[in-house]
Amino acid sequence: MQKVVIIGCGWLGQQLGVTLAQAGFQVFGTRQSVAALAQLPLPIQPLLLQLPCTEPAPALLAILQDAWLICALPPAVRQQGPEYYPAVLQNLAQLAQQATVRGVIHCSSSGVYAGLSGDVTEQAALCLTGKAAYLQAGEQALQQVNPCLTLRLAGLIGPGRHPGRFGRSGSLAGADLAVNLVHVADIAAFIQLLLAQPQPVSDCVNLCCPQHPTKQQFYPQAAAHAGLAAVSFSVADEPSRTVNSDRSQTYAGFSYRFASPLQALDFC
Repeated sequence: MQKVVIIGCGWLGQQLGVTLAQAGFQVFGTRQSVAALAQLPLPIQPLLLQLPCTEPAPALLAILQDAWLICALPPAVRQQGPEYYPAVLQNLAQLAQQATVRGVIHCSSSGVYAGLSGDVTEQAALCLTGKAAYLQAGEQALQQVNPCLTLRLAGLIGPGRHPGRFGRSGSLAGADLAVNLVHVADIAAFIQLLLAQPQPVSDCVNLCCPQHPTKQQFYPQAAAHAGLAAVSFSVADEPSRTVNSDRSQTYAGFSYRFASPLQALDFC
């Protein structure tokens, strides 16, 4: 039985953990406190891990040994500052190497493309300021582990994250901007495919619904689906870009269950 340890078992980590446990993986999920661990769903085995971890206990190293680490830690910049995220991932990389893990799957963010416009692929030259800078620094920290598969995830949707609620303030910026979203079921399916590879190699892959309606086309329907009032739109505060997911679709055996975020509304 393959062993998976999900680092930072919040909303995304719990969604992935339950799916992987149901698929036959032995799944551990880490949280920073005993109280938070008590909230994990039953298929996920709780594991206390407070990062940064400078002196890991032998029992922790034994669990991590030969496991796949799935890093689902959010940047938490508002609470900790921009330096915190890459520093914690640097510590996690050292811990992974010390424990001789099988490999790392990093749930990063398409926010690394902040400031870019047009169709963006994994080879895009990044604007390394602000959000993009600390996200890329976090990616580079974990890429010290071999193999490391960096997944640049578009906006997350799924059970408990209905996109109709993203405009709860009543207004969204940029009616003509492209929507870049991905359903957690597609993320889980792609990760399962990676875990099944006989010899995984390091890679960087965008995960995003291949179709990109505009906000004007998508969010009024999403709000109506959620039973909420229609949103209004203000002037765009960023350039329009589409997250190109062609590379993910070159992996044999993978196709998006939800080609359009509109198709995913009934599953949120």
